[in-house]
Amino acid sequence: MNIPRDFIDSLLARIDLVELINAQIPLRKKSNNNYFACCPFHTEKSASFSVSQPKQFYYCFGCGAHGNAIDFLMQQDRLSFPDAIETLARTAGMTVPHEKGTQERNDALPNLYDMTAKAAHYYYDQMSKSEQAITYLKKRGITGTIAKTFSIGFAASGWQHLYDHLAKDEMQIKHLLQTGLIIKKNEGGYYDRFRERIIFPIHDYRGRVIGFGGRVIDQGEPKYLNSPETPLFQKGHELYGLYQALQANRKLERIILVEGYLDVIALFQYDITCAVATLGTATTAHHLTRLTRYTSEIIFSFDGDRAGQSAALRALHIALPLMDDHIQIKFLFLPSNEDPDSLVRKEGKEKFMARVEQATPLSHFFFDALSTQCDMETMEGRARFATLALQQIKLVPANLFRNLLLEGLSRRSRIPLPDLIHQLGLPSPSEATLSAPKPTLALAKLPNPMRLVLSMLVKQPDLIQYLPQPFHLADVPGKVFLLELVDIIQKKPNISTGTLFEHWRGKEEAALFMDLASIEQTLPQTGLKPEFEGAVNMLLFFDQENVIKALLAKAANEGLTNAEKIALTNKIQDKKLLINKQT
Repeated sequence: MNIPRDFIDSLLARIDLVELINAQIPLRKKSNNNYFACCPFHTEKSASFSVSQPKQFYYCFGCGAHGNAIDFLMQQDRLSFPDAIETLARTAGMTVPHEKGTQERNDALPNLYDMTAKAAHYYYDQMSKSEQAITYLKKRGITGTIAKTFSIGFAASGWQHLYDHLAKDEMQIKHLLQTGLIIKKNEGGYYDRFRERIIFPIHDYRGRVIGFGGRVIDQGEPKYLNSPETPLFQKGHELYGLYQALQANRKLERIILVEGYLDVIALFQYDITCAVATLGTATTAHHLTRLTRYTSEIIFSFDGDRAGQSAALRALHIALPLMDDHIQIKFLFLPSNEDPDSLVRKEGKEKFMARVEQATPLSHFFFDALSTQCDMETMEGRARFATLALQQIKLVPANLFRNLLLEGLSRRSRIPLPDLIHQLGLPSPSEATLSAPKPTLALAKLPNPMRLVLSMLVKQPDLIQYLPQPFHLADVPGKVFLLELVDIIQKKPNISTGTLFEHWRGKEEAALFMDLASIEQTLPQTGLKPEFEGAVNMLLFFDQENVIKALLAKAANEGLTNAEKIALTNKIQDKKLLINKQT
């Protein structure tokens, strides 16, 4: 979704971050401009979550969570960036515009959502009237309450029931085709995609119906039939039951990833409301990335047979590149010939959850699966084990989890850790740590005067009025960022810290911006002007010193041109003037 930058700036200018957050988390005023609360993003007893009204920016001194109104909705309500914009726009009474190229597509989506909603209502109504469907659901142990929660429906036998009910004109026929609910015949005319099947509407995380799954009641192939790929539905991205899980849980401590609709429904009926299912596909990176937005613990549930082991290995390979130090992934292998649906009905919630608690951590499954391919009693077998493991560990991002995998591999293979690090192509511990690389524009790389000027401008943009004009720098680290910052503030003098951040969202410099915004400074409001002017003078002095040193070095080695000699004289004079000004 392409949303114009000016609209985002205008939207944030209308939103009061303190009001937005206070509506969900009670804030108390602790200083002139800052409000505090216990952080909603981690468990703590003392209030370390700070919200600044002038900056329109929040920061947690405990866990580092930070951002503006958009970030708060993305983190607290687990919204995507476009959905956070849409939510804020509704709050502010604004309509989100879209740049050319996306408007026509986006304008069509409400009609498609309307069509899928009507179809879901029709199927649910048909289920309530069908003895065949009701008997089937009762046989599967599905109550009326759960059927309503998941909007389970029924498509009767016959070729055009849904078509006859909804296809009132050419536009509605077009929408039925676009949502995959009907299929065009080669010889002309249309027929329903779903016939004589129990219908499982598929909702997105906002509760909108985006597609359908259908299961045959008696005999027939395929056993399960899903909607095709449509503008609303990409099965490699979506998860059945996610909306219901989010509705049932304010915070998802864990998510159990199962294989079928009925597994999700059965677990939900037994008050295990944290299960979701893929939609006829293997787990994808999109699935896992989406799930990590809602929880830090993901448990894969598989059958204990060979097929289940193979599926678990595929999931493992998908998960490794996405692992970070905040995510736990485990594997739950069920008894032979059992699935979550059958097992929870047989054992009940308590015993099933005991199995969940004992699920195998990813690291254990990783090493156990590889060790079955090697003779761990021989040096040759352990060398092969290490080689296979390193091929997979290379996929893991540079973080503490990768370090721990390497340590585990060292213990199991009896190969010294430095040798494994060398084989992986990493620098040795004496040369560098195995921690994640720092951003290119790290705060530590900036000279102190530049750091101070940037930090004050980021947090107090109206200080731009005290920046000398014209303002020139030669070549100081952070110069490009500073000039861009100055340009934005000069064009929008009343911009806040929270709105400023949007100009770097998704860019490499975003990390630097956050570092600058979180620097603590205890300056009284009346002391900002002289402090800022002093910081600017320090920066100019630092810049002139660098230029003078470079010119003097060149003069000693190869001599200066006439223009450079004049430049050196001018710089020395400017430096003297600056010193006199400061004294």
